[in-house]
Amino acid sequence: MSQKNRLHIVCLDVPFPADYGGAIDMFYRIRALHKLGYELVLHVFEYGRGKQEELEKYGVVHYYQRTRSLLHLLSVRPFIVQSRKNKRLLENLLKDDAPILFEGIHTAYSLENEAIQKRVTFVRMHNIEHEYYDGLKKNASFLRKLFFRQETNKLKNYQKILAKCSHILAITKADAEKLKKINDRVSILPASVPEIEGSFTTVKRYALFHGNLSVPENEKAALWIIKTLKGVIDTTFPLIIAGKNPHKKLKDICAKNEIELIANPSERKMDQLVQEAQIHVLYTAVPSGIKLKLLACLHSSGHILVNEQMVRGTALDAFCIAALDAKDFKMHFIGLKSDVVSKDEFGKRAAFIGTHFNNTENCRQIQQLIDHYEKH
Repeated sequence: MSQKNRLHIVCLDVPFPADYGGAIDMFYRIRALHKLGYELVLHVFEYGRGKQEELEKYGVVHYYQRTRSLLHLLSVRPFIVQSRKNKRLLENLLKDDAPILFEGIHTAYSLENEAIQKRVTFVRMHNIEHEYYDGLKKNASFLRKLFFRQETNKLKNYQKILAKCSHILAITKADAEKLKKINDRVSILPASVPEIEGSFTTVKRYALFHGNLSVPENEKAALWIIKTLKGVIDTTFPLIIAGKNPHKKLKDICAKNEIELIANPSERKMDQLVQEAQIHVLYTAVPSGIKLKLLACLHSSGHILVNEQMVRGTALDAFCIAALDAKDFKMHFIGLKSDVVSKDEFGKRAAFIGTHFNNTENCRQIQQLIDHYEKH
């Protein structure tokens, strides 16, 4: 393997199948960097998703077990970092001098090593982790609240490790501004996304919320939307909720409110639901990073109704209707039921996505940064 074009990528999780936000961002970046001619060495933490043959198409793959011992809670490092501390990973990274891309602060333990600090290193920040964990504690049980509070504080403190990397790759402008206080070498690298070919479609009269429903944040979002839109969804304009592995609580509430819940739809069925929805309804209590399901909706011909936190710090608010609170969300929804997106509006959306979320072009930024740092 030629040293010149070698690039190590340390993945916080198995990035395939690309079926949730973090995996999507990692997987499509791996594909783009491979397309740009990099000989990749993938270092992958595996804790339930299994080894994936697909990844071998893009380079050499090393798997490491993430150890989720409760003893990690006693460490000064965040649990998400300490549970990925791995001696064999460090040994493998030190076998050459090739640049390293760390996916998330989760994988940044090796940056504590002085030899690694002398290398060309990047940390891709999927969001500001301590803000994300601070948001998670709001609706958590007592024990989980304690864990999230502890993790928030540890992550806030551990962020100083980012001063040791050559360059930070932030996902939004808002995140980049905050990260510059730790390391002024920061660039915005938009999320890597599937090459979705959306076309202008005649929409159908329904609203859609979609996502991985086994994730507590998404389940809470679905429940908030059901409660907020009570009284304005009916058989003439139903709400459909679709996604992976919904829990019994969500199933029961959907049944009680006569809302169609589509559990584990095929990829084809999900694409159809997204493309044909007249209104996409999205909500988050945690304003961090960028929500990739929002990008999927932007490829459709439907309106996108969000709460303000969903688009805060992104460049996507121009293509969405952002509500300030539950009452505002409901009022906007009523108005959108009798309105459709124009072909011209769809064209502007498509052009923006095509320009700002071109994986290969965005990853050229990494290529240029590597060239810059290797010359200096």
